[in-house]
Amino acid sequence: MQARIPLATMSLLALWPFTSFLNNNQDDVLIYGGAVSLYGLIFLAGVLLAAVLAISFLGRARASAVAHVLGVGSVLLFSYLPLSSLLSVLGISLGSIRIAIWMVISLFILILVWRASRFRQTSQVLAMVALVIMVVPLLGLANFFLRGSTGIASETEMSVAEPHLQPNVYWFVFDAYSRSDVLEDYFGYDNSGFLDALGERSFEVAKGSLANYASTKLSISTTATMEYFIPVDAPLHPSMWTARLQGFNPVVKRFRSLGYDYIHAEPGGNNLKTRCGGVEDICVKSTPLGVISISEAEVGLLQLTPAFPVIRRLFPSLLSFDFTNVGDVTARLDFGSQKPFFLFAHILSPHPPQRFDAKCSLLARVEFDLSGEDYSKLAEDYLNDLRCLNGHILEAVDLILANDQSDPIIVLQSDHGFRGKGLRPVRSTVRVAPELISYANLHAMRLPESCNNGKIDDFSLVNTFRIVLPCVDGKSRELLPTRKFRKKNGALHAF
Repeated sequence: MQARIPLATMSLLALWPFTSFLNNNQDDVLIYGGAVSLYGLIFLAGVLLAAVLAISFLGRARASAVAHVLGVGSVLLFSYLPLSSLLSVLGISLGSIRIAIWMVISLFILILVWRASRFRQTSQVLAMVALVIMVVPLLGLANFFLRGSTGIASETEMSVAEPHLQPNVYWFVFDAYSRSDVLEDYFGYDNSGFLDALGERSFEVAKGSLANYASTKLSISTTATMEYFIPVDAPLHPSMWTARLQGFNPVVKRFRSLGYDYIHAEPGGNNLKTRCGGVEDICVKSTPLGVISISEAEVGLLQLTPAFPVIRRLFPSLLSFDFTNVGDVTARLDFGSQKPFFLFAHILSPHPPQRFDAKCSLLARVEFDLSGEDYSKLAEDYLNDLRCLNGHILEAVDLILANDQSDPIIVLQSDHGFRGKGLRPVRSTVRVAPELISYANLHAMRLPESCNNGKIDDFSLVNTFRIVLPCVDGKSRELLPTRKFRKKNGALHAF
């Protein structure tokens, strides 16, 4: 029995980092939970193999010590990031020094564990610690799966009908692209040249467009459902939006019923939220720049360990965060197709990390950072990428208008506005209150003359396809009132 206790303790400690990671990222469990669980089992297999080899070399008398050291070492391996963050706050910025300090601390702890393993109480204490630290994330995940979906966005019933018109429909979502008044008041950036260029190409630009949520997953899934998440103030669950982000939503269903092909362009960065779900006819993916293309989940796990900065320093081309660009999407379009198509393209720009250099050439090495926490450089990079993105958007629009003979519908919008921390106005008076910056988004729409209802300045993203679909199926849809929500304590609250 005592020989099994250290083995069980080692296994629990080895699996704890992965269980804790999933519990801390519950919103994405349904998206990459399977992959993280698989990595956890592979890691555990590696730890077990290491234990077998060490015991065969050192003898069974050292079995408890080996199991304890490997178990505690597993926890320490994935504790590098919090320690590194603490050292950074203390003013230690050089990565090699932080790694050295982590190594010294870890070695000191492992030596203590090795020496303490001669005492029977050590096995009992470590077994209790392993159980306690595993209980918290396991209870959190159990509650997550038992809770399920308590409130969902209602889905408009859609009967099969003959299309009124059959224009190709392009829905581009540019992540975190702010409205022009925010860019001017808070960044000192005049975006009127780009917006005027869109106007010259028959786009209507909403001056007062607002996202309903300052969240990619909630915003895009609501647009694709044409309804708000209800009931308000009910607990949220990822099952409410996960499938919708991957093409299983009322908008795609409606276009399919009208005989449209569906093209889904992944954002890249191996962003798993809006990846292809299998319902699409064509899946557009990013082109890998490195030997191994990793996802945001894999980045999150690796960043917990010192392996991440070491790999980035010694093997800069080994791992890559690959993003889909506008040109990648248009290159896959068949303008001569006999069937109309509906395109959804989620472009992770101008959202961090920086994608373009000062000359608007694509960077060969993109940083592994989707949060944009370094505000000192964030605003400058954001404006640089926005300026470069504008040129790519106009090139794509011109390409579509020159080659698409269907009188296409083109929607250019962002899921939300800028969400960087510490943004301060550059003007004495501002038109957008600070609490609304992350909601003030880009929206521009080109509709055929036959269904263009004129300007809609006070635009809400939930109404995008309540405007677009009547142009295709001739069935009018009532616009919903503009509402804004923020997430607090696991639920949405209107404000």
